[in-house]
Amino acid sequence: MTKRMLATVGWSAILAAGLAAPLSAHHSFAGYDMSKTISAPATLKEFRWGAPHSMVVLTIKGADGNPRDITLASASPVALARQGFKPRDFKLGDKMEVTWNPSKSGALGGQIKSMKLQDGRKFTEAESGLVGETEFVLGAPGDPGARGGGKGAN
Repeated sequence: MTKRMLATVGWSAILAAGLAAPLSAHHSFAGYDMSKTISAPATLKEFRWGAPHSMVVLTIKGADGNPRDITLASASPVALARQGFKPRDFKLGDKMEVTWNPSKSGALGGQIKSMKLQDGRKFTEAESGLVGETEFVLGAPGDPGARGGGKGAN
């Protein structure tokens, strides 16, 4: 009886760990201010197509007028593919319009909300469940300022 109970407990622990692993692998959007969005024209510097989320490095014009690199978390490859995108659609040097939810820490970065490519196709992030946003356009009235340099207004 004791061996049977130990075996049952052991298999139950293995099963529970196996079911919990996929849930812990997906990170939350808690590090981003989902109530705000920032928009800017950007140039693609790097695109990392990978799971669980792709990453994009873009060059934008900072609030001070100088070029700044920004790293943004993007959707999973599955979400990109569902909207018709492939890795070859993202070429270094491509110009695009990008909108993102900024990092809560004030660092220059965040999570992509949308990307509009030169050919007019638009990717819209649907995994984060965005609601109730306030939009900022870099350089426009209400601009949150130069994030990441300790000068952020938010």
